[in-house]
Amino acid sequence: MLLSLLLVSTASVALPADPKEVRKQFVELADKQDRPALVELWKKNPTLVLPTIDRDLEGSLAEIEKGAKPDSDKVKALHKRALFGASCAYEASGHPMIFDYTSSFTGWTAAQQKTFREGQKASGAAGQALQKKDGKTALEKGTECYQKAISLGDWWGAAMGLDAIGNAHGVLGDKEAALTALSQARMINHDLGLWGDEYGNLTAIASLCVQSERHARGRTAAQMGRELAEKLGDAEGAKQMAELEKICAEKLGK
Repeated sequence: MLLSLLLVSTASVALPADPKEVRKQFVELADKQDRPALVELWKKNPTLVLPTIDRDLEGSLAEIEKGAKPDSDKVKALHKRALFGASCAYEASGHPMIFDYTSSFTGWTAAQQKTFREGQKASGAAGQALQKKDGKTALEKGTECYQKAISLGDWWGAAMGLDAIGNAHGVLGDKEAALTALSQARMINHDLGLWGDEYGNLTAIASLCVQSERHARGRTAAQMGRELAEKLGDAEGAKQMAELEKICAEKLGK
């Protein structure tokens, strides 16, 4: 679903390369079925794995949705390349979620493909509602997005739905429900290698933990958020996370 691998020693993870170059290398390596080289490419560019593979998945669905008779050979080729890339991603990271998402996507029926598009639409509506601070609508659409996505094995969409649900609860003033949903979204985004989305989740989680006096958990969330902010080059965000770390440490007396 178009619109981060924190436990795999982030200190050794390189920052993303040019997405176009990574995509070019992916296509070349997949065509040659060069598994060792593609595993290394994914290890060096964990944040680009899912977006790169998803271009083939979305491309296959766009071909199917043309209206005229789709090119079945093209669809099969895109699916084959995506599955190979996802298999290598599993080997590179040890996380199965991208492989499961890709496998699910390539096996959807026409009805399930329609459900996928409906989930995307609901996600967009939830985002628009959040911009207007309309928590009720955002919660309704976020829940719709999550339910449709999770039924399909669409983990990316599920994370987006949970993110909307969490932020909607935040607008509505329910900190407990917000923390629950955002924590679930964070874990999915983590396994999908979506650092930016995971970072957004962590900043909210750390803040909610401080507000609800969960200082031990808050310190850990803030620490992970700070480390991720540094990887993403967000100096101001890293500073804010460090301040939350300090607040939690002082509350804990450590």
